[in-house]
Amino acid sequence: MIENYLLEELITFAHEHTLAKTAAALNVTQPTITRGMQKLETMLAVRLFDRQPNRITLTPTGQLAAQEAEQLLTQQRTFVTKIQNYEQSLVTRTVETTLPGPLALLTHLKTVLPNSLRVRQPLIADDQITEHLINRQASFIFSNQEILTAGIESRFIGTENLVVHLQRFMYRANQPSITFAELKGISFVVLSAIGI
Repeated sequence: MIENYLLEELITFAHEHTLAKTAAALNVTQPTITRGMQKLETMLAVRLFDRQPNRITLTPTGQLAAQEAEQLLTQQRTFVTKIQNYEQSLVTRTVETTLPGPLALLTHLKTVLPNSLRVRQPLIADDQITEHLINRQASFIFSNQEILTAGIESRFIGTENLVVHLQRFMYRANQPSITFAELKGISFVVLSAIGI
């Protein structure tokens, strides 16, 4: 079993390109890095480094090993986060939203919602939905995006309407309908965090 610190050293070396910079980045001595790299080569039984006088570089195998090590450590961190979030979800259901409407509704209904339901306040971006659900940061998320994956199910629950109140003396107020282009440049008084 390869220890994480050896993989961290390899990844850092791939980014820094020298033993001295790698040691400085990890706050250890250069001989420690050298021993770690030799140990990693021995454990993998492959040549990761091309050693020349006063110069050490990654071989193509070493470059692949650094890429794989980076993916492995990312997966390990994701694993820990996902398990911790799952444990928390057994006690508390977390709700997130990308829209201000559901957030306002949930805040209004807070007194009748179960205590085990927690509404996370800041709105999240649409590109965070899948990540938050897969990592179990949220039990469910209100969004206007339909997501179709093997692990995520989307359900249509309703619509949200935007209403604009105009003074009756405005030319636009006498029209049966109005477009966003016609409203462009007009100042409005709105609730905070609307339309993010």
